[in-house]
Amino acid sequence: MVTEFEFYIFDSEGFNYLFNKELKEVSVMLKTILFFIICYISINAQQEEQHVWKVINADDGSKFWYDASSLDTTKGDRFNIWILETNQPPKNYEGIEGDVFRSKTLYTINLTTVKYGILKIRYYNLSNQEIFSFDYDKPMPPESIRYPYPITDNSLLFFLLKELYGPKDAQIQKMN
Repeated sequence: MVTEFEFYIFDSEGFNYLFNKELKEVSVMLKTILFFIICYISINAQQEEQHVWKVINADDGSKFWYDASSLDTTKGDRFNIWILETNQPPKNYEGIEGDVFRSKTLYTINLTTVKYGILKIRYYNLSNQEIFSFDYDKPMPPESIRYPYPITDNSLLFFLLKELYGPKDAQIQKMN
């Protein structure tokens, strides 16, 4: 069996034409990739949480912060709100490596039933690096079990509701 080989001889103009054509295709491909990278970065940058923390000095001497910007999403008697707590001394939890100096929790609150649920939790170390997170809302629980816990007297959420909805500079009646 004889195999024939074909040889193409390009003059300098033919070689330049093919070389320039390949460079143009590579340039278009690189521009497309760069465009998708920029889109990806801008979308992820927009998803980063922007909080406006306001402090609450509770009657029991505790101190925590709530995200005032999350109140913009309040619809009727139900809303979600981020709460930031600091731990001095730091806390240790089973399954989480390292000391927890700060925690951020996304609560969902039903004002009609005076109950709440937890949607997300984030734990941070001394350097403010996230060391653990969990999302309870993937998938979102059905409405019937979304608010399993009662808001009790002198709890963190009791003081939050007192701050947001209670009379200013007055004692609020106990909820339970």
